[in-house]
Amino acid sequence: MKALLEALHQDSLVKIKALLEEGITLDQPIVIGEEYDLDEPDEIGLLFYAIRTGVSLEAIELLLEYGLNIHQLDGDKISALDTAIKFKRKDVVQLCIDKGIDLNSTKRRSGILPLLLASCFNDTEIVELLLEHGADIHATDTSGMSAKDYAKKLGQKKMVVFLDKKGAKHNLYPED
Repeated sequence: MKALLEALHQDSLVKIKALLEEGITLDQPIVIGEEYDLDEPDEIGLLFYAIRTGVSLEAIELLLEYGLNIHQLDGDKISALDTAIKFKRKDVVQLCIDKGIDLNSTKRRSGILPLLLASCFNDTEIVELLLEHGADIHATDTSGMSAKDYAKKLGQKKMVVFLDKKGAKHNLYPED
């Protein structure tokens, strides 16, 4: 696995493909946080690791071609799309959309949907992309919060204005 991680970070598509063709195991968890001398470092799947560490889209597509599942969830029911939104990977968000990930559903207990999550991170480009591909601007999580509510709660003024122009409404806050 170490050789694959090195190849991913070097963006050596030839080396990545050679390792994948050898049949390297892709379901082995990656340990993160060891450098902080934590009692219990986190373990994440290879796809989530690749997204969060900025591995190229081409390398991620190779990993998918050789068996990684774009629809997989981590232990907290977080999806590849959620991770791509958090780490502002518009290219991977588009890949998730292209691979058919439903923008209006989630397995997360909170019910936070991709559009709601993107509004938290103040990324209007990703919000626009999600809206263009059918994300419901009026959707809410299990507590009734809308994308505009999340933006307001987190002090994302630019996002509140952007969502307002798109026709979003507050669900839990009064309209200004």
